Formats: sequence, structure tokens, C-alpha cells
Amino acid sequence: MSDNIKEPLFNLLHSVKRSLRQAIEVGDLGITPLHMRVLKIISLYNQKVTANDIVQKTLIDKAQLARLIKELIGLGYVSKLDNPHDKRSYYLGISGEGEQIVKQLRLAENRVNETMKMGLTDQEIADFVRLAKHMAQNLHDQD
Repeated sequence: MSDNIKEPLFNLLHSVKRSLRQAIEVGDLGITPLHMRVLKIISLYNQKVTANDIVQKTLIDKAQLARLIKELIGLGYVSKLDNPHDKRSYYLGISGEGEQIVKQLRLAENRVNETMKMGLTDQEIADFVRLAKHMAQNLHDQD
């Protein structure tokens, strides 16, 4: 048995990204899966999340996140709102159009999730989740 878990993991991640793109047809929206991830977070914490909060939740590089937010604002999916507690930062809000994309994304993610789980037992799914979290923690602890 191979000890290299990196290749199957990369293949899985690539397949998930491809399936999500196909499911939501993101080419028409002008966004990437990373844009979608940020949109979902902004939607979840609408008007109560800062760029710094998103960096801490996702571990996305600050400069990359700043570009993503700028692009999402340019597309009209996100807006900046004054932060009354800190004049140096701002809250992020989601527009009606951005919320519609998030709804599409959630439906697409559910379809992809159900497809991935086909043929797996509840125990196999629980084991996978546990192992993936453990591996992520191992990598996080290394930083």
C-alpha cells in the first residue's frame, strides 16, 4: 500500500472543484470556488463580518482575500459597510444578487455532496471526516 496520501487527496479536491463548477455553472457568474467560499461566509455573517474575520476562518492570504473582495464588490455581489466599532475596518454585506448565487451554490454543494457519498456507509463517511480533520490539524500545527 502506498504511503502517499497527497495524490488521492489532490485528485479528490480537483474533482470536487470541477463538479461544483459544473453544478453551479460558475463560468457565467465570473467567480471561482474561492469566491464562492468567501460569498458563503459573508452571507452567513451578513453585515457582521470583517475581512480579518474571513482570513481567520479560512486561512486565505490577506492580499488574496483583498483581491477577492474587490472583485466581488465589482461584480455587485458584496458591499462594504462602516464598522461603528473600528473606523479602520469595515463590515461586509451581501447584495440580493450575491444571495441568489449563494442559494445556487448551496443547492449545487448538496448535489455534489450526495454524489460523493454514494456507496459509502455512515461509518465510512464519519471516518473520512475524522481523518480529514486530523490531517488538517497536523498541517495547521506545523505552521
